[in-house]
Amino acid sequence: MITKIISNVIVALSFIPFSYAQEPIVVRIAYQPTSSAIILGKAKGFYDQAFAKEGAKVEYDLFLSGPLAVEAAAGSHVDLLNVGNIPPVIARANGIDVKIIAKSVFNPATNAVLVSSNSSIQAIEDLKGKKVAVQVGSSVHYFLSQVLAEKGLTLADVQLVNLPGPDQGPALESGNVDAIVLWMPYRTQLEMAGKARVLIDSAHFPGGIGVYMVRTAFGKQNPKLVQCFLKATKEANNYLKKHPQEALKLLAANSQFPPDVLKKSLDGFDWSMGVTPKDVKAMDGIKKFLIETNMIRKDFAIQELFDTSYYQQARLR
Repeated sequence: MITKIISNVIVALSFIPFSYAQEPIVVRIAYQPTSSAIILGKAKGFYDQAFAKEGAKVEYDLFLSGPLAVEAAAGSHVDLLNVGNIPPVIARANGIDVKIIAKSVFNPATNAVLVSSNSSIQAIEDLKGKKVAVQVGSSVHYFLSQVLAEKGLTLADVQLVNLPGPDQGPALESGNVDAIVLWMPYRTQLEMAGKARVLIDSAHFPGGIGVYMVRTAFGKQNPKLVQCFLKATKEANNYLKKHPQEALKLLAANSQFPPDVLKKSLDGFDWSMGVTPKDVKAMDGIKKFLIETNMIRKDFAIQELFDTSYYQQARLR
């Protein structure tokens, strides 16, 4: 009798669909409207194909800023993310367990201080006492501090208005602020429309990098999937370099920016993905800035923020 029961159970189990017993791992990628490689890789299917080979599937989550993406990682809602230089430091200081695994491609001149085309403001010194829109806690916040410091000023010398990037253009046009600190391609769009002009950009200021991050728990459990992400991202970068016209069409079709705006933003890209000692030093400078401005209260060794083992194991060049 027992043998017959066991036999019946085995037969019954054999009819359970394999897909039910083997649900694929879902990899959740957080990106922004400025995440060119991820947007292109998504459009071309690079990520879907790479993860499918490992029995995983992809979900994409669009965020309008890095801090929002980091918040999602804190709640374990995303696994891999592309952000600027400040959110990772704030995250680590606040106990959010994430690691920088590589750099994202970017234009060193991406950030800029802009004023209206007809503004009387001609120099950074003229910003003293003026209303300046900046997204606090983002890369442009740090950039503004660098720009002001170069002229002997501090953030206390201007009236900071905390605004997300997409809201800064309308605020400048309406006269609610005197200047904005914005990144490409948002700023490129305003310039090309004749609505703003640049006082200074970030081309010669250190630390203006974008990064790819992983939620540490996800990375430890799925190191091969993190490597897949990096390889697919590298594939997207290579496509951008080798097929710029086709890439621009795809990016324009999958973003809110027209091809001519994106083209200007892509010019001068730094294509390197590997983290260098110079990058680590720059991030340490950002950490010191955040401590000095009381944006973080807990210090930590900056090396704790990095894990380049995934990049090394992926054997990318």
